Amino acid sequence: MRMIRNLTLVVVLIWGCLMTKESMPVVVKQMNLEDVITSAQYIFSGLCTGSERRYDAETGREVVFVQFTVTQMLKGEEVDEITFKMSKVAVDIGNVPTFTRGQEVILFLYGKSDVGFTSPVGLAQGTFSVLSSSTGEKVVVNGNNNSNLFQGIDTTKYAKRAAGSSFLAALDRVVPHQSGPVNYQTFITLVEGMVDTQ
Repeated sequence: MRMIRNLTLVVVLIWGCLMTKESMPVVVKQMNLEDVITSAQYIFSGLCTGSERRYDAETGREVVFVQFTVTQMLKGEEVDEITFKMSKVAVDIGNVPTFTRGQEVILFLYGKSDVGFTSPVGLAQGTFSVLSSSTGEKVVVNGNNNSNLFQGIDTTKYAKRAAGSSFLAALDRVVPHQSGPVNYQTFITLVEGMVDTQ
């Protein structure tokens, strides 16, 4: 009996050591587009040019570096390329989205931590894949199928600032939208307008 108790203690201790803060499951608050924009330091549309795991001298461990060519900067300093690093452990256990060379996205990124880490805002909620619909229309959809993305947006606060604009027309088109892909240009217009009114 004592041996079983000791074995159980060893298993619990090993499990506790393996469950670092990085490897714990992540619970993410549901965010609408206003929340995602407000939380983002950088918003851009772009094309992934690489994603690689390599040793990072700053943190002393292996991390994932992701590079993008920027097509359009929507929030943050205007740049042609963006490289950021994410926790390898978080990527391996699926806590953060992954990117592949050639993937076109609209990405909402938090500001970098003291050691240079960042991730998409709300994880899947701030990562929008750019796709072609069955009719050939260019559309965007995040990892949550845009679920509740436009819920709770108060259009009246934008009406005075943007009366008669393409932004207001875009807002009126998407607010009733519950989930699923959204037209690319409509989405870009919406993000630009919301960033401008912050």
